[in-house]
Amino acid sequence: MTGRGVRTLVRDVWDREAPGPAARVLGSALAPPEVLFRVAVRARNSWYDRTLPPGAPIPVISVGNLTVGGTGKTPVLRWLHDWLRVRGVGAAVVTRGYGEDETVLYRQWFGDGAVFAGSDRRAGVRAASAQGHDLALLDDGFQHRRVPRALDILLLAAEDPWRVRMLPRGPYREPLSAAGRATHVLVTRRTPRRGTAAKWRERLSRVAPGVPVVEAEMKMSEWSNLDGEAVAPPRGDVLAVCSIARPGPFADGLGELLPGVRIELAAYPDHHDYTRDDMDALLARRRDRTIVCTAKDAVKLTAFPEVGRHCIMVGFRVAGEPEGPLRDALQRLAGSLCGSP
Repeated sequence: MTGRGVRTLVRDVWDREAPGPAARVLGSALAPPEVLFRVAVRARNSWYDRTLPPGAPIPVISVGNLTVGGTGKTPVLRWLHDWLRVRGVGAAVVTRGYGEDETVLYRQWFGDGAVFAGSDRRAGVRAASAQGHDLALLDDGFQHRRVPRALDILLLAAEDPWRVRMLPRGPYREPLSAAGRATHVLVTRRTPRRGTAAKWRERLSRVAPGVPVVEAEMKMSEWSNLDGEAVAPPRGDVLAVCSIARPGPFADGLGELLPGVRIELAAYPDHHDYTRDDMDALLARRRDRTIVCTAKDAVKLTAFPEVGRHCIMVGFRVAGEPEGPLRDALQRLAGSLCGSP
């Protein structure tokens, strides 16, 4: 079996409620390592529950998730950064830098001076403070408990698997009960329909009582070329290229955005580094169709102009503004930093 075939099989184990026969065999084989991982996570969390992290020089808002990718963390960080900026709060992004595509995007959006990448995120917060930033947005910070935070926002995608199976048997990094240490849970959804998000809200009220749960709709919009210049939506059939954790919702979203257009999905592993062979395969597969990619993929595809000239990207934004208890908490924090009541 090829590497891509193995990855597809693992995703079958992770995402489907009723996986196929081969995936069920693999799932059974991964059950013992999952038990060991659960034990290690429980021990680690028990230690942190008894240990207070040292203080931070500026307030920190952590944005993270329970699963391995696919919750919309990158657009949520942009959403929060823009909301804070409008209210006069200078926010920096502190990230480990895993997946260079995300770091490049943050720098494109916020400027080099507002992004601090490195494995020592406590040092990143200190550097952000020294550079005069009012607040730090901690990227993928829910499990990074060495940094104290004023707000701890946990993302759950409406599409997250209902069965909570942990690594390596499933995509969860922690059990659902870990949501109890968040200050807010944000359920992201890629469709206007609220039914699935409401089911998560009800479930979380049992495992994490008292933690406010709010919803956010993720919307595709803003067509542009790989240089960021606005362009018209594609005409005719589309080859959709992505290297994200959940390629299925990307293709589904394009289908809603481009009704009647035939869409073929070319999916690669999350944070995939494209090669010349990948590009040759895409060009052979493209025929006369437009290639559509995500902003993360555009960062990497710009290195291949022979593909880039046939490619446009579609933006991914959080609709509206923070609502309910999350809005109230952000307003209080922004007010304390800007001196407003």
